[in-house]
Amino acid sequence: MNKPSVAPERAAFSVKPEAKVLSAPTGNLNSNNLSINHLIEQQKAKAHVPQSDLPKKEFHKDDVVRLWKTMAHTQKLNGQDQVYHVMIKRDPIQLDETTFQFEVDNTIQMTRLEGAIGEVMAYIRKEIQNYDLVIQLEMLKDAPEEVKYLNGPDRFEKLAKKNSNLFDLKNRFNLDIDY
Repeated sequence: MNKPSVAPERAAFSVKPEAKVLSAPTGNLNSNNLSINHLIEQQKAKAHVPQSDLPKKEFHKDDVVRLWKTMAHTQKLNGQDQVYHVMIKRDPIQLDETTFQFEVDNTIQMTRLEGAIGEVMAYIRKEIQNYDLVIQLEMLKDAPEEVKYLNGPDRFEKLAKKNSNLFDLKNRFNLDIDY
């Protein structure tokens, strides 16, 4: 009795169907793979919406500031802490009806915010339903320098300006300031 070298069940799987031979490419290949040309066509279709057809409702400066802060907190939730800190430092300044200016202190803040300003403006434009809104980024030429208080009396004076009760406590208990 001779046994076959391959079991009959396995033999059925090892048979490959013959490949279909095409004489010329048809260009009608259907695949589930991503195509760069297809993605570019989709982007052009999205960008082709004319500006005149987009809504231009009136809005108030407070709406923009509120949405600016909302978007800042959204950036923080998305892990963009640096962008969050830049955005909450100041409010946008209104220059005219649809133009706002946001001031940053240095080039690092400018770079961080430039990466996110497109998403921020798209969100604000959508929420206020005015697509003429423009937010310009501007770097401050002379950023206000914070005075560093290095000794005890200077620190006490700074804190006492914020809370006048410190003077009262100092005098009442006859306290000296450590140097």
